[in-house]
Amino acid sequence: MALASPAIACAEEAPQSATAAIEETAIAGFPHARLYRLAGPRQRPVVVILAGAEGGDGAGKRFGPILARLGYAAVSLPYYSPNWGSFGPPPEYADLPGSFIDIRVDQIAGLKAQLATMPGVDTSRFGLFAGSKGSEFALIAASRYPWIAGVVAYAPSDLVWEGWGLEMVEAEGTRSSFAFDGKPLPFMPYRGFVEGLMAGDKADLRAIHENGRADHSDRETAARIPVDAYRGKLMLIAGDKDQLWNSGRMARNIVATRDAAGLKTTALLYPDAGHDLAGGSTEARDDPRGGGSPDANAKARGDAWPQVVGFLRDALRP
Repeated sequence: MALASPAIACAEEAPQSATAAIEETAIAGFPHARLYRLAGPRQRPVVVILAGAEGGDGAGKRFGPILARLGYAAVSLPYYSPNWGSFGPPPEYADLPGSFIDIRVDQIAGLKAQLATMPGVDTSRFGLFAGSKGSEFALIAASRYPWIAGVVAYAPSDLVWEGWGLEMVEAEGTRSSFAFDGKPLPFMPYRGFVEGLMAGDKADLRAIHENGRADHSDRETAARIPVDAYRGKLMLIAGDKDQLWNSGRMARNIVATRDAAGLKTTALLYPDAGHDLAGGSTEARDDPRGGGSPDANAKARGDAWPQVVGFLRDALRP
């Protein structure tokens, strides 16, 4: 579950930014986090990039320069680097959490404080750009921090889900993906995660989520992300043919919750598209695990990206 590679021409960029130098700076206290911004004294609004279950900083490296050229202080925040021991390749970053368990949502507040000490960064205009598990992270954060002005959430979740990692093989259904203020958040368990882990690429991830939700309807209220507590601007992008999890259904649930609270949500929902929707590439590329046809996914990306750019511009005023 990932922020897909954009491979875009970036027609939305301002002409003067197309060849301008981008500064790339480490962020003290946040291992492997990087700040991307156009060189110069101008104060830039913040957009934090939160990757999905692939972890690492691949999404940040792809989208950081793109967002910087659009006028933002773009931040790549790696928060997880998968470590499957002998079952997979070594972790990209051994000093990051290797299991997706109790990921600290409140690190966003510490990041904001650190960014406020850096030149050329305006933390009073603060947004999140996220995909899949990163969208879960972003929506939890937005529901708790009123200073988050805008969120773009690709393939979002309306719930906090069970965590995973090597230790979960013996403890399925017992750990949360996320924590806040040192406490694990209530979560929705899966059904058949360990069997799915053993099945590898053949695992039906959508069914693992949907079946878990059906089995544990009594836990839905506690696991629900309180998106009705977020008063900022929110854009959701989802495809109904998403095979990694049912992001179309979950996006509609988010809209319904916010509608009931009188809150506006911009939702871009694509009936024939899958999971691979981030960025603006209109190349028809294969994504057999993520679902949707290559053409439908490409068409959805091409339709959504200019709207994402406009949404961020309205929310953060670069």
